[in-house]
Amino acid sequence: MKIGIVGLPNAGKSSLFNLLTKANAQVAKFPFTTIDRNVGMVMIHDERFDRIIEILKPAKATPAAIEFVDIAGLIKGASKGEGLGNQFLSHIRDVDIIVHLLRCFEAADIPLGHSEMQIDPLRDYDIVRTELMLGDLDLVERRLDKIKKKFEVKEEFDKLTKIKESLAKGQVPQSTVPDLPLLSTKQEIIVLNLDEDGAFQTPIQGYRMSVKLEEDICDFDEKEKTELRVSGKLEPGALFGLVKLCMERLSAISFYTIKGEETRAWIIRKGTKVIDAAGMIHSDLKEGFIKAEILDFDGFVKDRGFTQAQHLGHTKIEGKEYIVKDGDIVLIKFRG
Repeated sequence: MKIGIVGLPNAGKSSLFNLLTKANAQVAKFPFTTIDRNVGMVMIHDERFDRIIEILKPAKATPAAIEFVDIAGLIKGASKGEGLGNQFLSHIRDVDIIVHLLRCFEAADIPLGHSEMQIDPLRDYDIVRTELMLGDLDLVERRLDKIKKKFEVKEEFDKLTKIKESLAKGQVPQSTVPDLPLLSTKQEIIVLNLDEDGAFQTPIQGYRMSVKLEEDICDFDEKEKTELRVSGKLEPGALFGLVKLCMERLSAISFYTIKGEETRAWIIRKGTKVIDAAGMIHSDLKEGFIKAEILDFDGFVKDRGFTQAQHLGHTKIEGKEYIVKDGDIVLIKFRG
């Protein structure tokens, strides 16, 4: 799963990316610092995994991670190639969800990412959303030109025409076409990047946090951090809370594997079959799949481990159609 951080230049995207991934992407007080996208993995805070590790004390523990992408800043006219627009639009097409960061702070030494003279998150939001729709409109028009003389794709042509009409009106299309990666229909989480005291006023609603505050308090203990966030009417969970929100919007769940000296957590979408989860671990497990032995997290804790649960007959055997549940410990049996 891949999460893209988007927004106008100097909204704080690279700083947020650095906080999430500790990847130290270049950050500066001028537009287009991020010329290409930065990619980093964010470890998932998981109390169940911590409990599993506490019980097993494995030689190697690998937490689940989710990919974040810091995408080059966009400006008005990006859909027509202005600034780094073409790169922006191509990079965002392959993410699963958008974190749309809006600047809600004053800073004399950090210029705005456009020609306007004042901070206006609602205007900035509309600029980005408009460019996404215009980019989609261009994509749809090119596809229509390509297939308009092919009678056998009349159904697709009609659907594309309706999508084009919606985009031309500035509306998010209610339907999609397979293999047409529209930007405007992607899930979106609006994040308000506020000043340290959270005092900036804006009518737009979103996840409230201060990137500057998080940079300043990174060495504080968790109680102090939470108190400062709450005093500024910011989300108390900050970075962890944002990652959790992304997981919820993606309908992501966790499952766990224990193999030899390694215990590992994995992220999948809710509703995933166990044979597909096996393929995430290794393609050989999916190709040679025989069955899966499953133990839920509560059973694991109660029996103090997977092996003890097996001895007590508390694990269950499932076939390839089994839907993995959040918290499952999974052992794949396969033909090697």
